[in-house]
Amino acid sequence: MKKSFSPHSGPEQSSRWLAYTQLILEKVSFDKEIFRKELRKSLRRLTATDIRRLEAWCINSLNLSLAVIAVQVIQEYAAMAM
Repeated sequence: MKKSFSPHSGPEQSSRWLAYTQLILEKVSFDKEIFRKELRKSLRRLTATDIRRLEAWCINSLNLSLAVIAVQVIQEYAAMAM
């Protein structure tokens, strides 16, 4: 039986969401549009600190085209949040 990831509430929830987001983004990295959609959805759950961590992870761990998409989506999200 396959285990599913379910972040629980509590002080570590934010870090769990970050880890979960990284896992999902790795799994959908084969398709840029799905990657963009999942990244947008995940940003709503993350703290500002975790968004910065996620951006750094994308730049350091993903191929250049996905890293560029990630930076663009995060910048768009930041502009809307202001």
